[in-house]
Amino acid sequence: MEMMFIMIAGMTTTNQRTVRPGVGTSTRNPAAAEAVFLDVTRRLLAPLRISDGDIAVDVGPGAGSATVAMAAAVGPRGRVYAVDLDPAMLDATMAAAREAGVAERVLPVAHDLEEGAPPLPEPVDAIWSSACLHHTLDWEASVRALASALRPGGTLCVAEGGLPTRCLPWDAGVGLPGLEIRLDEAHNRWSTQWFAGRTGARRQRRGWTEVLRAAGLVEVTSVTELLDLPAPVSDQVRTVVIEELAARVARATPFLDENDRATWELLLDPTGAHWLGHRADLGLLTARTAYLGRTPR
Repeated sequence: MEMMFIMIAGMTTTNQRTVRPGVGTSTRNPAAAEAVFLDVTRRLLAPLRISDGDIAVDVGPGAGSATVAMAAAVGPRGRVYAVDLDPAMLDATMAAAREAGVAERVLPVAHDLEEGAPPLPEPVDAIWSSACLHHTLDWEASVRALASALRPGGTLCVAEGGLPTRCLPWDAGVGLPGLEIRLDEAHNRWSTQWFAGRTGARRQRRGWTEVLRAAGLVEVTSVTELLDLPAPVSDQVRTVVIEELAARVARATPFLDENDRATWELLLDPTGAHWLGHRADLGLLTARTAYLGRTPR
């Protein structure tokens, strides 16, 4: 059992729970991945218009890069609640906040969205959640729960989805052309099986904008930001790209054909001649989409 805690306004309580399977980061070093996407994250945060003295929430903070950016925006008079069910992610977020000198503005809250709205002691001005809500059993219920935590005029921003990532040429010179396209298809089959295989999972039958409207939010819109890091990429980006591809391949392997499995084994083998780390044509091109709306005043 993991020891969980809730820290709100200086009060700490403890309870024991087990982190649900199927949640968490894709790679061993989420901070490195977040650093590569940080500019895009900041641009997606901008429509929240977080300002000095605001009360904000980061749901599923990962390694804390968005939490730190939000803490900088709220200033010394504001605060940011970091909400996660994984104590390791809360620890990582607080470490990032301490390193950035904003830890006094960040309050960790251990909470599972399956249990409803986070137990916050006050209505909040802004809620940000990135690549988190799709882990919940009922996405619409999760959006309703988060919307209920907003003050009148408060804004919810949910970053989910975007466009498929492309890192390799269409013909990588190994295996059949279109390797990443087939990886997308296999990973989608894995995702579908994973989601539907959980007891109580409820399929979302409408888009995120309609989900936000159904939760009572108004002025609902979306924004998409491009990340284009052309080849040759830096060593930092190359490492992140290879780790992200390895994570996707590991999940999708049961749905890849034998030829593609063998090709990915060659590309991901750091001792082999075809290792992705040796390539000068490795890039990173993708787009992330965020959906946002506010509560009526």
